[in-house]
Amino acid sequence: MSARPITHPITRRRARSRAIAGLLGVAALVLGLPAAPGATRAALSHPEIQVGGFPTGIALDTATDTIYVGNGTTGTLSLIDGKSCNGGNAHGCNRHVTAVTAGVDPIGIAVDRTSDTVYVANASGTVAVVDARHCNAANTSGCHVEPASVHVGVNPQFLAVDEKTHTIYVANSVSNTVSVIDGRHCNATVRSGCHHVRASIPVVGSAPFAVAVTDGTVYVADLGAPTVAVIDSRACNAEIVTGCKRRPATVSVGSYPGGIAVNARTDTIYVTGQASNDVSVIDGRTCNGKVRSGCRVPPSRIAAGVGARGIAVNALTDTIYVANTAANTISVIDGSTCNAAVRSGCSQAAAVAPVGISPRRVAVDEVTNTVYVTNAGSNSVTMVNGRTCDAAVHTGCPGKRIA
Repeated sequence: MSARPITHPITRRRARSRAIAGLLGVAALVLGLPAAPGATRAALSHPEIQVGGFPTGIALDTATDTIYVGNGTTGTLSLIDGKSCNGGNAHGCNRHVTAVTAGVDPIGIAVDRTSDTVYVANASGTVAVVDARHCNAANTSGCHVEPASVHVGVNPQFLAVDEKTHTIYVANSVSNTVSVIDGRHCNATVRSGCHHVRASIPVVGSAPFAVAVTDGTVYVADLGAPTVAVIDSRACNAEIVTGCKRRPATVSVGSYPGGIAVNARTDTIYVTGQASNDVSVIDGRTCNGKVRSGCRVPPSRIAAGVGARGIAVNALTDTIYVANTAANTISVIDGSTCNAAVRSGCSQAAAVAPVGISPRRVAVDEVTNTVYVTNAGSNSVTMVNGRTCDAAVHTGCPGKRIA
């Protein structure tokens, strides 16, 4: 019997990296790359805030009313003051503040308000730990201090924070894992636990990408599966890691799932399909870390725009906002008629609002009812007034509805 050829581990890792890079590249081609400068698009009725190069990730710190934007080509964060730059007050939108991330291509951003910490996933393989006490819209004294960083898996994309357990979950698209960081010992003031991850969760699908956390459950969108992994966070967190090696349940969703958001009030998980141009509606009551019976049930789908990617929920107005990367728009979906318990409105056409070029991610400030959308192709953030563009009011959503 002939000997089986031996492949060096580094060669295997490189081959896997090339395969995942190819997968992400195919997704980019399918979904449309940023339009060229001067490309035709709908006239904007919403202000655009200029930020750094190729902005993607975005997150809001409600404690300081600061919006953090990850700039891919400059390796920095742009800070927007939500007090003076929102749907009702735009006089502070021209102020430019940046912060360093100690990494390359910052993508995902998440905030732990209980520890005043901003966590930033750098595609170069680290998570930056930024001190939000000294780097926010009002106090920028620490924005140029190099933050501590945690080495995670290969090509981390997005991340989410469970503030109850002080746990950060990071999706590593090439190593096919989710890193678990102990936020109790790795935050703005304590750095003793930043030298290593607490645990690593193997994900069933291919290329874990977007992450969302709700009570007792972590949902991870697997870009190439296409599925969402459902992880029991009660058995896998900063303190307890006994369940981290357990095989997660999965639920099938649309093609190239690139965004995920949770409405805790309706126990609904919304997942975008970048190639299927839709949003899957998962029932969190029957598909979570403890109960898996509903994970085998195909979720309802609601049509979104071309290249549906980033997604965010305003729970107060029960509105879901979806960034349509290839259409330069956001879809505005009525969550009151399309959720875990009510599906009557899931077949209705969504309202649409034009934004910048190649919109990627969305963040919602429920206090000011403002929607912020990163535009990778126009190096900007579009600011949408939620009072005139939500599930009930469409006067500020002048785009054509999606059938």
